[in-house]
Amino acid sequence: MARKILIVDDDRLNTTLIRFTLKEMGYDVVSADDGRSGIQAMSAERPDLIVLDIQMPGMSGFEFMNELKTMPQGAAIPVIMLTANETLQDVFFSEGVKGYLVKPVDPKVLEAKIRGCLGSG
Repeated sequence: MARKILIVDDDRLNTTLIRFTLKEMGYDVVSADDGRSGIQAMSAERPDLIVLDIQMPGMSGFEFMNELKTMPQGAAIPVIMLTANETLQDVFFSEGVKGYLVKPVDPKVLEAKIRGCLGSG
């Protein structure tokens, strides 16, 4: 059974590119276009990993992380943050993020980060 990855990003083009890359890698992919929908998808889909944008309308990636931590299974799910601002890396790691990617996302870097979090299988 393929591992499942949830993409939470309001940028549809970015989501499409990441989804394509992840499907090519053999993962099941679900997506949400904002933080609230992401929390709902998290509960319904139970992903193995979350790729999360930091800046979204309504609920930021940090707010998503805070809510995720309150969910019974939430704290154990690795999260990779997406950002246009690489100077936030210290903040990411203090929030429990397993990695981050600077936009635009390089597919090879995405693959390496995900394999680092989930292993190669």
